[in-house]
Amino acid sequence: MSDCLPADVLADIFFRLPAKTVLDCRCVCKFWRSVISNSSFLCDYNRLSFNNKYNTRLILSRYDDTRKREEIMTLHDDDESFAEHFEEFEFPFDHGLSNYLLIGFSCGLVCFLESSKAENLPESILIWNPSVGYSFKTFPIEPPVSKIYRPYSANGPYVRSSEGKPIVSCFAFGFDPRSFDYKVVRIVYDCLDSKRVIEIVDVFALSTGEWHNITASAPPYVIKESSATAYVNGAIHWIGYYDASHVERLVSRLIIAVFDLHDEVFKEIKLPSEMMKEAIGIGHDDRQKISIGVVRNSLALLHYHSNSRNDMSIFYGCTVWVMNEYGAMESWARLFNIHFVAGVGKILGIRRNGDILVVAAQNWELCSVNLGSRPAENLNFIGHRPTKNLNIHGAHSSFYTETFMECLVIYKKVNGVPTMSTNSAATTSTQALWRWDKRRVTGKGKEEEDKAR
Repeated sequence: MSDCLPADVLADIFFRLPAKTVLDCRCVCKFWRSVISNSSFLCDYNRLSFNNKYNTRLILSRYDDTRKREEIMTLHDDDESFAEHFEEFEFPFDHGLSNYLLIGFSCGLVCFLESSKAENLPESILIWNPSVGYSFKTFPIEPPVSKIYRPYSANGPYVRSSEGKPIVSCFAFGFDPRSFDYKVVRIVYDCLDSKRVIEIVDVFALSTGEWHNITASAPPYVIKESSATAYVNGAIHWIGYYDASHVERLVSRLIIAVFDLHDEVFKEIKLPSEMMKEAIGIGHDDRQKISIGVVRNSLALLHYHSNSRNDMSIFYGCTVWVMNEYGAMESWARLFNIHFVAGVGKILGIRRNGDILVVAAQNWELCSVNLGSRPAENLNFIGHRPTKNLNIHGAHSSFYTETFMECLVIYKKVNGVPTMSTNSAATTSTQALWRWDKRRVTGKGKEEEDKAR
């Protein structure tokens, strides 16, 4: 009976199913297996998933030392059931001998830095596909390597040497939509004489399973040690600064560092002039921090500030800026300026209903804050707004969230050659791809035409 359905009709059905279910369907019959195993189908499935504007689930990662297993990753529906009903992922790799430091999420895959518990030395990067659970692969790191120094206390994916040669390594992970490849970039700094000089810049490509050196294209600036990363528009972003000495506190020297994953070149974006004026105007006795993130799929800057020096990890105010058109300086706009009465550790983003996901300073608990109908730019004293405690705890700097995407990327070897399951850019089921791309499924399961197209 299943053989009577044309391949494009089957593909149209499979496009609607979760990744793990699609893989299970390979066991039904040889014809289904041939359709699903076709690299063109896999490429189409991933492309549709990555471009789906109606993804409603969030993947949340955090570190909680009160749990037996330190790293926790959960999947949540972005609705009223966010905290009540969620799925906790079971890691398919062994925690007995290794620690895993999150480098980042990108288009359905998760990248970890694996290190030995005995020596605390990074040994490899690990790429994992949580959509199908069991699919993961480790790849050795090229020397030099440095000891991990308090991996969960930093705000960014930095690895600092605590003994021996003083080097600092920065890792970031992202997806190149032009080549349909996943990449890891590593920047190694030599920290002798209180200056940071780039020693090595190399890039790992999942399609080849190998590292290649691009030190000749090293940037003229330094990545800020506490910088988070933001993946937008096929590029990785950090907060960086000029001058190879410890002057990163000087706001006037800050820039947005950019690494283009396709061309593998470094660029930079200036901070919005209005934000720079506000930051420079903050008193010397006050604390501030400029971080980077993604808000509603756009590049964002988070300017934390506080007039208290009692706790260096707590801020009481934050201004969020968004680049509405990527690369256009004139499109920077202040999204909101808010004040937290009880203090905030980290802002994670904005939910579909407009609430802000905030890691509260009290007990480091994740909260959902309702902004109400008031204009966000006029909002103050958010501690008086309706706030829902989500009963999710962890080290505030370790919280990380991203839109969850179903993904059929499976790493395998063909005739001994490393191969990704989606290395073909061809499309065989064009009609099925077009039909599925023109429709969306509502929360009630009913298909509706995407009127925006």
